[in-house]
Parts: sequence; structure tokens; C-alpha cells
Amino acid sequence: MRDVILYMSMSLDGFVDSDREHPGVAIPEGAELKQWKLDRISKAGAHLMGRVTYQQMSSYWPQSDDEYAAPMNDIPKVVFSKTLSDAEATWPVTQVARGDLAAEIAAIKAEPGPDVIVWGGGRFAGALAAADLIDEYRLLVQPLVLGTGRALFDQLPDSRHMSLVEAVSFASGIVVHVYRPQRT
Repeated sequence: MRDVILYMSMSLDGFVDSDREHPGVAIPEGAELKQWKLDRISKAGAHLMGRVTYQQMSSYWPQSDDEYAAPMNDIPKVVFSKTLSDAEATWPVTQVARGDLAAEIAAIKAEPGPDVIVWGGGRFAGALAAADLIDEYRLLVQPLVLGTGRALFDQLPDSRHMSLVEAVSFASGIVVHVYRPQRT
């Protein structure tokens, strides 16, 4: 069974999106963090994302020569959308998941192969978190305070306990916190 692993940048005050700044681009990540991420995302069995993130990424990665471009373009992608029609034409190796979120994730997890990575948008990642569909959180905490915005966990029906697996700090000031939900 494959795990679903969320990569999400967030501010010190817990926001994953804001009209002030976007925590994923506010602080340059630096070469060391980029290599840390490349070492992990290059091994993914699939990239999962919501429609908004898909539309942003599909307009950029196919033409990019960034080091992230190869794993982003070559690894299969699954975009969760009820409205998107033809994702494969825009970004090759992409399929659209239109069914129930929990059922679609269960089917993806049951497929053979390496773990899958979720790229948030805040709304999509929050829905996955609220439904307890994420097996590991890799939170890239930025040295940035936004004061307002969308919180990753604002859709949770109740509190959750997490176990810290790893914490790694980088010269950029970004600290990656890796957590796994405590499930009984």
C-alpha cells in the first residue's frame, strides 16, 4: 500500500496561502533544500493535485528547464477536478480523478508502486487532511509571518495528534517538519 505524502509550504503562523505573500515563494529555498526535495520527489509514484494547482503547474513545468522539471513532467499526475476536461493535452502523463475523494485516494494507494506526493493548494490539501487521507506531512515552514490567510487545517472536524518524524533546518531559514498522524 502506497502512502500519500503532502508537501506544503507554510508561514510561521500557519498560513499556506495569503493575499499578502505566498509562503512557497516568499523565501528562496537555496541549493541544499532544493536537493533535499529533489532526492524525495524524484522517487514519487505520482503527483496528486487539485485543479487550481494543476492549472498553475501545467502552464509552467512543461516549458521549464529547472531541475524540478524532469520529475514534475515525467512522473504521472492525477488532478482532482469535477470540471477539468482534458488535462493530458495540457500536461502529458496526467489523468483526471472525478469521483469521491476518499474512494479515489483509496484506489491510488492500492496501486503498486512508490508513494505518491500531494502538492497543495490549501483547499485541496485541507480537504485531504480533514478526511484523514494524508499519511505524512512534509511542512516547509518559512521564516515569514503573514497575519492572515488560509490555514492548512482549517477544515478539520476535530483535533488531531501527530508524531514528529524529522525536523531539518536549512540555511535559508526554512525548517522542514515531517509528521505522521497518530492513528488508533
